[in-house]
Amino acid sequence: MKQLENELSYLRNKIMEYQEKVGLERIEWRKQGVVGYFSRVHFYEEDKVALFDYLYCLGILPYVVNIHWAKLLTEEQQKLEGVASKREGYVRYWPKKTQSLIVKDLNDDVAKPLHEGIVDWVSKWKALKWKYDSLEKQWIVLRRGALREWGGRKEKVQLPTGSLSVVRLQPQIQAVTLLKHLDISTLIRSGTINYEMVIEFAAKGYFNKADIDKFRKIKDISVRYILMEIQNEDKKYEYRKRKMDYFSEISRQM
Repeated sequence: MKQLENELSYLRNKIMEYQEKVGLERIEWRKQGVVGYFSRVHFYEEDKVALFDYLYCLGILPYVVNIHWAKLLTEEQQKLEGVASKREGYVRYWPKKTQSLIVKDLNDDVAKPLHEGIVDWVSKWKALKWKYDSLEKQWIVLRRGALREWGGRKEKVQLPTGSLSVVRLQPQIQAVTLLKHLDISTLIRSGTINYEMVIEFAAKGYFNKADIDKFRKIKDISVRYILMEIQNEDKKYEYRKRKMDYFSEISRQM
């Protein structure tokens, strides 16, 4: 799978470079059923204390905050262990680094005209992505079984091609539960705002979204390249549409 990951990354980068050269933000390869596009990602800087205070005064802060267990102090974790939700870990494979995992440039691609090469790259990417997704599903089933067999052991299992070990996930705790045992300062230090929940409360009429935006300002904008099957993009847009319809319905009911 690691070899496939490297090959997919290599092809994705070749396709991205092509798209940059032709200067198109979005390209659909209809015959292959693949779309590639550049997406802008906004990074925000927020006045965290003021924002948390505002939401706390509205009485909804515990319902729009995600708690990060790692940000809690050791004594706080110990106090909350009994009320936190345990999470199942997973088995991870660590391959040995070998030369065989390095994807070398393909000279036959270079010899082809640019428009012909890109079709080959997209077709190869799609075929490898299907193969990778199929193997990943099989691996998920296998590692669930391996986790049951693993028990409480902590040591790695060495294999000829690498090693296996269990990744233990940190517990989860709801902000509402945390506030029953610790104070608001702990919540502010260990929590981050779930803006999807904020939008839902705005739709319910608790406040206008503009009231939240004044606590945030754009810090940076980066561009990332997305390559996916068109059918998966359609599913993503359909999910987003259902969400917006849900929020609109809530607003009409208020």
